[in-house]
Amino acid sequence: MELKWVVQPDPDSNIVSRFTGDLGISEIACRILAARGITESDPARKFLNPSLSDLFDPFLLSRMDEAVDRVIQALKANEKMMIYGDYDVDGITGTALMFLVLNRLGANVSYYLPNRLVEGYGISEDGLQEAEKRKINLLVSVDCGITAVDEVETARRMGIDCIITDHHEPGDRLPVANAIVNAKLDGPLNPGFELSAVGVAYKFAQALYRKLGQDETELEQHLDLVALGTAADIVPMVGENRILTKFGLQQIARTTKPGLKALIFIAGLMGHKIGTGQVVFILAPRINAIGRLGDAQQAIKLLTTKDEVMAHSIARILNAENKRRKDIDEQTMMEALEQIEHDVDMSRDRAIVLASQGWHQGVIGIVASRLVERFHRPTVMIAIDGAEGKGSARSIPGFHLYEALKECESELIRYGGHKYAAGLSILPEKIESFRRQLNMVSSRMLSDEDLIPKLEIDSELDLEKVDDDLVLLLEKFSPFGPQNMRPVFVSYGVEVVGTPHVVGNNHLRFRVRKGNKVLDCIGFSLGEYLKNLTFRPSNLDIAYVLEHNYWNGSNRIQLRLKAVKVAGENAAA
Repeated sequence: MELKWVVQPDPDSNIVSRFTGDLGISEIACRILAARGITESDPARKFLNPSLSDLFDPFLLSRMDEAVDRVIQALKANEKMMIYGDYDVDGITGTALMFLVLNRLGANVSYYLPNRLVEGYGISEDGLQEAEKRKINLLVSVDCGITAVDEVETARRMGIDCIITDHHEPGDRLPVANAIVNAKLDGPLNPGFELSAVGVAYKFAQALYRKLGQDETELEQHLDLVALGTAADIVPMVGENRILTKFGLQQIARTTKPGLKALIFIAGLMGHKIGTGQVVFILAPRINAIGRLGDAQQAIKLLTTKDEVMAHSIARILNAENKRRKDIDEQTMMEALEQIEHDVDMSRDRAIVLASQGWHQGVIGIVASRLVERFHRPTVMIAIDGAEGKGSARSIPGFHLYEALKECESELIRYGGHKYAAGLSILPEKIESFRRQLNMVSSRMLSDEDLIPKLEIDSELDLEKVDDDLVLLLEKFSPFGPQNMRPVFVSYGVEVVGTPHVVGNNHLRFRVRKGNKVLDCIGFSLGEYLKNLTFRPSNLDIAYVLEHNYWNGSNRIQLRLKAVKVAGENAAA
């Protein structure tokens, strides 16, 4: 699909000049800081050199006092507590963190994750029956519960108190729980507004330790879990999320958790640098796989066990399930593309809604994401199982998915989620009317311009200014993720050196020259442009990110291509 290259306008030159003097760093880095909305030197220093001391007071989250007090009451009375989590990476890591912290404090605590295929998302009747069977006094939710109005009322009738910790959008009614900790209720000015569920769990643990007079630095051993869940949930990588993830990635490298070490080993990452990319594309899918295909309890055991033999055994199971999940993904993707070819009119439809009786509901979210990447339209995949369809939805910039589903709620049994991802349940006979309704909403909310995928470019860069110091300085902008992506540069009219060729799985490799500087380029999955580079003029416009390529003991600067076009042309890769 053609990309529209959007080069950011030049930032305020006065801010750039001030940064250059105050921070003592290169002008290009100062330009990117200013373009990303950082306008003062002190915040810029904190951005480049964050500290755990920069974390906000956990009691800034409303009702945190009440929630912590109720847990302390349960601790003192040895009441039975159950952590009720979710089966994705964010929910699994948040549940594991909460369990480890409460267990360390001597709590009488267990955990429960719903079975995706049997119960679906959120607090379920089966889960409450299990809580009653365990004689639970206090249920603490993680990554769910904000819309569980009826379920919390049922729990109250059972004599079970409930604390909700969540980060999803609230509905029109809130559960009548003992306390609800969710920064979405506090508004976008709250520093925790964009926290992941495991981030909320960490703030809860901080507040609990603080009230009990415990040493909060003890919690830093669990930042590995926070980094896993936060990066995997694709929340904005700014503010609190960025700090927690930055130090969490460092903690992953030195983790003492046998299960996480076993997972890193079996994923082939032992001894390698682990960033958000490795979490999102390598570690998270293995944790996710077992929950997608069935029971996620094994993933909790992996992250909480102290038994190395058990850890390696579970890691092998997760790895095998991930391979099975990939096979199911590929089959579902093929079937989805066939449906799109026959049933979707791209000139008319601004949202894609697909459904099938045979789809596995555990993988439809992944396939929906891949379809969004390919077609750049909000996409809903629905797996029909008997009398009900379970759907996963993914979105694009400019389309608030939760708000769109809210406008279609008359067609749905239930729904929940946030801006870019959501889940829903629907009667099969309602799918066609839902498709029409969502397309009406999307036609109103999305312009023609919104349907063109954009490559946001931070700045033009003279290749002769590229050196190791610049690459290392730009690494200080990490960890990368939404709202803090790795800086993308453009260089115009660069000369191709030698003969471009394809390596590996359709990856384009060549070298470029500008002046006296010659640099390596790699374009992942851009192999189809080899013919254009071979038979057309050798000067190119390239959009890329800068990185070091460590290979066979050598360390070279590499331009990782985002897009390529022949110099002077409008068509983009």
